[in-house]
Amino acid sequence: MTRVVVTGAGGMLGQALMGCVPEGVQAIAVTRAEGDLTSPDGVRHAVAEPRPKVVIHAAAWTDVDGCERDPARAWSNNTLATRLVCETCQALGARLVGLSTDYVFDGLSGTPYCEGAPVNPTSVYGETKLAAERAIAALEDSVIVRTQWLYGPGGRNFVAAVLRQAWGGQPVSVVADQTGCPTYTRHLAPAVWRLAMSAFRGVVHVAGQGLATWLDLARVAFEAARVHRAPIPIAAEDWPSPVRRPRFSALAQDRWIGWAGSALPSWREGVKQYVHELLLEGGFQR
Repeated sequence: MTRVVVTGAGGMLGQALMGCVPEGVQAIAVTRAEGDLTSPDGVRHAVAEPRPKVVIHAAAWTDVDGCERDPARAWSNNTLATRLVCETCQALGARLVGLSTDYVFDGLSGTPYCEGAPVNPTSVYGETKLAAERAIAALEDSVIVRTQWLYGPGGRNFVAAVLRQAWGGQPVSVVADQTGCPTYTRHLAPAVWRLAMSAFRGVVHVAGQGLATWLDLARVAFEAARVHRAPIPIAAEDWPSPVRRPRFSALAQDRWIGWAGSALPSWREGVKQYVHELLLEGGFQR
């Protein structure tokens, strides 16, 4: 059995990872309750003591607005924690797979970003994740998986949020001029495991197949949930936020497709599956 520590196991992606552990793997879930990753003692207890062969580091503070308002907490949770995990992996000789984000880019390209595209974060969140990437890249055996626009069970996400608004009878205003690749966590998690258990090294972009705006994503979610109203398109400038988000941050996935042999399923398919789950759970009242 290969012992693998999964940090952030209580989060949306972490839960998806723990839900599809490959055969022959002993996965050890590390949530906030198991250890404070911003503390050397916490990392020693949660990550070092199990003596894993692989660490999947999915823990992060992903509240983009929150990071902007509290930079010290952002740097601690996203960068310091990653550096401590990296030091532990180096000491153990363990492989590290770290999750990162499209926010390392400024969104000014107009075409999908490849792995080697120049980075230029425009937010505290992006800056802290880029610093974390650099710590991971310094390890001999590591992978940086950039992904974006995650949705799925077990955490706050855009799809669930707009549906809750709609079922609550509220008007739903959605940004129509930002573009990315929405990604279903149940589609992403097996890809992360495949990378973790391989010899792949370096940076790779893995996200849902196809491009979308937030408005596209809301429309498909509404259609899948049979919401008989339309989301209201607004400009990014009209959305109340202290952060300038990337306008076009779609991730080019040629490297992943070339290595894996195929792309992840389309984001539309993922949305339909996720909405079906939500409706089966009875979480929304018509």
